[in-house]
Amino acid sequence: MPGLPSDEPGVLSVKEVHAEFDKLLRDRHHMGLRNLIGDTLLEPRNPFQSKRRNAKRWVVAVFGLLVLGLLIFSSFHLR
Repeated sequence: MPGLPSDEPGVLSVKEVHAEFDKLLRDRHHMGLRNLIGDTLLEPRNPFQSKRRNAKRWVVAVFGLLVLGLLIFSSFHLR
C-alpha cells in the first residue's frame, strides 16, 4: 500500500515474508514423500518412544510371498 510508511509494525517487506514462509516450511518435518512412504509401510509413530518402527504385517507378508515366488522361479530356471 503506497500510503503507509514502511516502519509501521504491521507492514512487512517481501523478503521478510519470504523468510518467514521458508522457516515455516523447514519446520514441517512431519510432511514429505519419505514420511508418507514410512507411514504407509511402517507401524504408526509413538511420540513417547524413540525406538525404531517395525513394518506392518501386510508389508512383511507381501515381501515374504515375493521372496518365496522368486526362489521358486529361480529354482525352476536353474535346473
